[in-house]
Amino acid sequence: MKRLVIAAMVLALIGTFAFADAPTPKWSIGTWTGMGVLMQTTAPTATSLVQYDYNWVGGSAYRFGFTYTAADGNAGFNSRLQMGSTITAQTAPAVFNQLNAWGKMFNGLLTVRAGIGDDYTIATKDWNCYGNTDGQFGIYANLTVMEGLDIGYFQGLPVATVDWSAIMAPGGKASIVGVAYTMKDVFNVQLGAIAPVTGSDSTAIYFGAKLLAVKDLTAILEGKASLATDGAINLLENVGYTMGPLNIMARIGENIAGSTFNYGVEPIVTYTANDMLKLSVIANYYTDKGQTWMAPVDGGAFGTVPANFVGGGAGVFVTLSQSGASLIIGDYYGAWQAAGNLVFVNVDVSL
Repeated sequence: MKRLVIAAMVLALIGTFAFADAPTPKWSIGTWTGMGVLMQTTAPTATSLVQYDYNWVGGSAYRFGFTYTAADGNAGFNSRLQMGSTITAQTAPAVFNQLNAWGKMFNGLLTVRAGIGDDYTIATKDWNCYGNTDGQFGIYANLTVMEGLDIGYFQGLPVATVDWSAIMAPGGKASIVGVAYTMKDVFNVQLGAIAPVTGSDSTAIYFGAKLLAVKDLTAILEGKASLATDGAINLLENVGYTMGPLNIMARIGENIAGSTFNYGVEPIVTYTANDMLKLSVIANYYTDKGQTWMAPVDGGAFGTVPANFVGGGAGVFVTLSQSGASLIIGDYYGAWQAAGNLVFVNVDVSL
């Protein structure tokens, strides 16, 4: 049975190109790297210097990706090779965490992707992106029933099925089914279910909504509810408003597990002076360790600060951007474990 599944995937990968009319194929190549330093000025260690990357504490990261799209737009290929702290458990120095081919059929009604996925069509539209297939190995099929209405199904496969662990990242494996609807310039909504193929996670439903009707207003809701007997409910609300160069926003999260209730609040104010200079001030308060259900507001800068703490904190950082590169310099004070000040410098280059 496993051989039949693998054979079907190989045929899908080949078929997307075999039936594509591509007299002038379109190629896109991009690179990205992020690295920096984080200095902790007080306990638990007097002074520690830690190299970290853009979002993942523990080392630098580098990505190289390329895409191909047929001239008629009905077939393509996408890949992303990554090295850095996110793959330290791997035996190889670099792995593919995206590697897939896709094809459109029946005048765009059906889109099929096979390989290590990268699709967010039926996923929620904030940080958690419940329902996405990024980094997951399997086959995804999407029906665009009408403009703005998509129905998607993803069948995940265990990596061990094709023992490619030396070249590809071990992303989560799941079966996902969902629907997404967008009313242009008004709103979009998502609803779906996730059932794990391997592991101990329980089946869960997810949902999301984003308001598009009010200019300069951000209003997003996303959530996931486990269907286990004592399953947890994770909610995330993102609200904000932009007034010229000033943006005021807050991310609020809740976790309900049985009789336990935890929450987090993260307001952030950002002033954009021009295309090159941006100043941000952030504060937060958590009641739970390890905010896996509520990621930091700004994953680029504030994401360098460990999130597994209880209590509050505040920080300020400056972002300088020019021609695809950014330099982030900041100082953050956290109350957890008497951490004191964390001074960080981050460099992000994307081509």
